[in-house]
Amino acid sequence: MLDNTHNLDLTAQDIALIEAALHTQKKILTVQSQAGGRGARKKLTDLKHLMRRLNRLTAPQDPKPTGVLQSAWSFFTSDTTCSQSR
Repeated sequence: MLDNTHNLDLTAQDIALIEAALHTQKKILTVQSQAGGRGARKKLTDLKHLMRRLNRLTAPQDPKPTGVLQSAWSFFTSDTTCSQSR
């Protein structure tokens, strides 16, 4: 099988934003698949695999867990809060 991967230069904030968007998409696809959408179920499965891969790549090397999702959420909310106060 060919390894068709690409290297991207992303900051931690970029990855956090992507993770937050993926979690939102997962919620949407979950509702759609529960309503009987076969296409949504396939996309949800693919998305879950992608999120697992992303978690493995962004997981810290030390044994104590850090809140990647929490940092993604705080980044996202601080960004929207800052833009509202202008």
